[in-house]
Amino acid sequence: MRNKSVSKARVALLLAITLALTPRLFAEDEQAKLATLSSEISQLQKKLRVTRTEHDESAADLRVIELQSAASRRQVLDLDQAVRLLGKELGKLYAQQQQLDKQRQRQASQVAQELAAAYRLGREEPLKVLLNQENPAELGRTLKYYEHIVKARSKILEDYQDTIRKLDSVEQSLLDKKNDLANRRTELHALQRGLNIEVQQRNALLKNSRQQISSEKSHLAKLNLERQQLERIIQALQKHLQNLTIPDNQTFSQRRGKLLWPVKARVARSFGSARGSHLQWHGWLLRATSASPVKAIHHGRVVFSNYLRGQGLLIIIDHGDNYLSLYAHNQVLLKETGDWVYPGDLIARVGNTGGLERSALYFEIRRKGKAIDPKRWLKPRA
Repeated sequence: MRNKSVSKARVALLLAITLALTPRLFAEDEQAKLATLSSEISQLQKKLRVTRTEHDESAADLRVIELQSAASRRQVLDLDQAVRLLGKELGKLYAQQQQLDKQRQRQASQVAQELAAAYRLGREEPLKVLLNQENPAELGRTLKYYEHIVKARSKILEDYQDTIRKLDSVEQSLLDKKNDLANRRTELHALQRGLNIEVQQRNALLKNSRQQISSEKSHLAKLNLERQQLERIIQALQKHLQNLTIPDNQTFSQRRGKLLWPVKARVARSFGSARGSHLQWHGWLLRATSASPVKAIHHGRVVFSNYLRGQGLLIIIDHGDNYLSLYAHNQVLLKETGDWVYPGDLIARVGNTGGLERSALYFEIRRKGKAIDPKRWLKPRA
């Protein structure tokens, strides 16, 4: 009986020791796995260090070039708008000039009639009046009449000539500005072409480095790194946007299935489709022509408007109730962080920043930081 008690006690003790050691053994096992993984990563990094360094430098250079290119495109857009406004102002001035020309013609006709009437009365009529001393009162009235006529006609002609001079001056000033803007736009287009050539060169360099880093593992690591950067941005935004209220007649969730499309394009990659062997698309890749307008899908506030590696020029809009929309790879950003937007507002232009070979918009919808299928939220295509 005593031996059985001792055996039971030993079993209990061994069980207690096992249970006590299990978490530690599990932790040690996990640490071992992590150490093995770290070792594998270190070996891979050693093999790819030179090529990876070149790749990173190329990506950094590409970022600088794309930001410069975006700034130039923004300046071109601003100048285009300024030129259009100047054109409208010139049109108004031309209309005013035509109106004044018609007025001048009417006035010239009136002056001619007055001169003809005066001629019929005789060129010496004023002298005869002055020599007529028999009726001094009539003399005074006649002189006043002539004085009034002369002053009135002189005032009309002076005002008209002054207006013409002002219009000529303003017109010349506007034409000078328009020519200046046209010259600057030509310079910017030249700069843009140069930058596009550099982007193409850098894309070629990136392509070469990608070919050198050709293994699926390294490509997967690159995509994961870019994805992690985006996720960190989303997480940081979520922490600061929990208390932000978005005023609107309808909340984002109430517009499910009725939201606007961000761009007129076809869906090249859909939500959940394979992205390589181990990854999936968390949104839509919308294939569109370069510089196509990108529009806000719903009312909200821009919470991110900047360059992010792998995403290029990126805009993120907070729609309230933990909903976000993301628009990546843009050519130029037209809204700044903090700007309020409304459905259909122009926020960017489609591009290929972030290393894309072809122009496209990458679009996501997030709820509480988690990507959800845009198909359930956007209105069906006709």
